Amino acid sequence: MAQLSIPASSRTAVGKGPNRRLRAAGMIPAVVYGGAAGSRSLTVSPRHVTDIVRSPRGVNTIFALEIDGEESVEQVMIHDYQLHPLDHSVLHADLMRVDPEKASDWHVPVHLEGESVGVKRGGHLDFITRSLAVSCLPHDIPEFLPLAIGELDYGDTVRAGDIDLPEALTLATERDVVIVHVSPPKGTDEPEQEDESEETEEEPEE
Repeated sequence: MAQLSIPASSRTAVGKGPNRRLRAAGMIPAVVYGGAAGSRSLTVSPRHVTDIVRSPRGVNTIFALEIDGEESVEQVMIHDYQLHPLDHSVLHADLMRVDPEKASDWHVPVHLEGESVGVKRGGHLDFITRSLAVSCLPHDIPEFLPLAIGELDYGDTVRAGDIDLPEALTLATERDVVIVHVSPPKGTDEPEQEDESEETEEEPEE
C-alpha cells in the first residue's frame, strides 16, 4: 500500500495575527521538528490532520510531508495538536520527524475482545489503563493491542505484563500496571482465597 502523503507550505509570518488570518483562509499553522534539520514553521490543511487523527492508527500514523513541492520529503508523525474548545476543529499541529531505523517508545491503545464471564453474571469490568507504551521501530507500531477478556470472572485482574506482544515489540510500561479488573455486583464481596487452617474439623467432646 502506498504511503500517505500530505502537502505543506513554509511560512515566515508567525504570531496570533498571522495565525488568525491563516485559519480564516481555511489552513492552519504547524511546526515540524526533530532530527538534525531543526524546526520549521509550516502551513497545512486541517482536513488532512483530522483525517490522520481519526484514522485507525491515529497519531501513530507515519506519513510523508511534501513541503513546497521539494523532491525530498519528511517522514513524520503527529506529536500533538490543538483543538477549538467549541467546535473541536484543529487549530495547530506539531509534527515530529521519524527515523525509520530507530526504535522509540509509542503509546498503543488496548482493545478489549469478548465479554467477561463476570460481567455476564452481573459484575462490572473496570477498564483502567486504555493504552500501553511499547518500544519498537516506527513501522512496527501496531494499530492496537488485543486483550481477550472472555474468561475473566469476579476478582480477576489483567496487568501490563500479562499482555502477549508481537516479537517486534518490547513493553515499556511497568509490568504491574493494571489494565482491567472485574468486580462483583455491588453489595457482593469479592472471592477470597480459602484459609486451609480454618477448615480443620473440631475434635468431638469427651
